[in-house]
Amino acid sequence: MFGLGKVTCIVCRGQVSEKQALRGRRRKEIGVCKTCYDGWGRSGRSCATCHSPVQGAQEAGVFPDRNAFGHADCGAVWLTS
Repeated sequence: MFGLGKVTCIVCRGQVSEKQALRGRRRKEIGVCKTCYDGWGRSGRSCATCHSPVQGAQEAGVFPDRNAFGHADCGAVWLTS
């Protein structure tokens, strides 16, 4: 009713429960739904800045200004579950 426990995905603008979202590690106002994150994984996990794949132990993140995913090292906001 009031949107409590809901997160707005910055990629698709949909509202999901906190259990179905990833949040920014240091910026808690940033949220991404797991559906968008999983879709990015299925499409090859390409970084929006350097266009190389995010692999292995590299930290993945989201670019809030572009609504896209990429390397945390390229300036993306780190994500946590």
